[in-house]
Amino acid sequence: MTEVSSRRRVRVPVQSLVLLGVIVVASLVFFVLSPSFLSVGNVGNVLLQAAPTVVAAVGMTFVIMTGGIDLSVGSLINLAMVAAIAASGVTSASSGDSSGWTYVVAIAVALACGLFNGLAINLLKVHPLLVTLGTLTLYRGIALHITGAGDRAAAGPITALGRGDIGGIAVPIIVAIVVVLLGSFVMRSTVFGRQVVALGGSERSARETGLPVRRLRIAVYVISALCAVISGILTVGQIGTLQVSLGVNYEFTVITAVIVGGTSLFGGKGSIVGTALGALLLTVIVNGLNSIDASIYVYDVVRGLVLVAAVLADSLTTRRLSLRRRGRQKQILAEATSAGAHA
Repeated sequence: MTEVSSRRRVRVPVQSLVLLGVIVVASLVFFVLSPSFLSVGNVGNVLLQAAPTVVAAVGMTFVIMTGGIDLSVGSLINLAMVAAIAASGVTSASSGDSSGWTYVVAIAVALACGLFNGLAINLLKVHPLLVTLGTLTLYRGIALHITGAGDRAAAGPITALGRGDIGGIAVPIIVAIVVVLLGSFVMRSTVFGRQVVALGGSERSARETGLPVRRLRIAVYVISALCAVISGILTVGQIGTLQVSLGVNYEFTVITAVIVGGTSLFGGKGSIVGTALGALLLTVIVNGLNSIDASIYVYDVVRGLVLVAAVLADSLTTRRLSLRRRGRQKQILAEATSAGAHA
């Protein structure tokens, strides 16, 4: 038992170190092509740009660790921010103080959407891919109906958070670090985190051992929604405007960050720190391509290649582990049969 746990402790840092090495190599390549890439100002920009994706990806990690998927995060962000800005406008007109309502409404709407996703998956017993594909369209449709498909200025409290700093460090970066540390603690050191990993490893075994599978599924989608809305607040706060395109295809960026970070699409294996590094790598690539004036179409090509490579690596790793497990089972069976024959 101790040997297995020690192996797990070693495996995650090694994956993270490899990913960190890839980030360093990519940064050096872009530095050679554009010396300003590693300037203090641009490094700060990379971290600032990565922060919202890191936060959303932490929530997505919990979902994917159970073997699920959430395609609705982009639309959920849009709807929650639309509701928050609409509420802040009404409140500021009447009382002049929208700070509390802005955050409360955004978080409440997001949590309601996450709860709806989790309940729908449990009640309908349909694959999460299909359910969240449906809610992706549903949430975006509601948001477009409210805004009339137009952009809106962000409320003061949102821009204050997105553009603020504490001790010279941008608030979004601080928020991302806190979310990563908290998410890592929950995943590695709490009963809930261990249950999430167990559910992703084998749903059948999880049910047989009495784990609350339904409640776990609902909980991870609520966590994903909470992280998504925090990401949305940071994004809109940085831009200063709620754009109608907010969140479009964002789910693919977030999922890519999680997979690149080492979390298995099949569930049961992953790392919050790895996810954060995956999000950082994607941001480094986008920022680097921008620094060398690459065509806008190159971004999607490169991100697509990164995702395909990560999925292939995950598939090969899972297959290798499965074959190794089967080999051990056959060996144990052969030894048991041999012992029985000698007896």
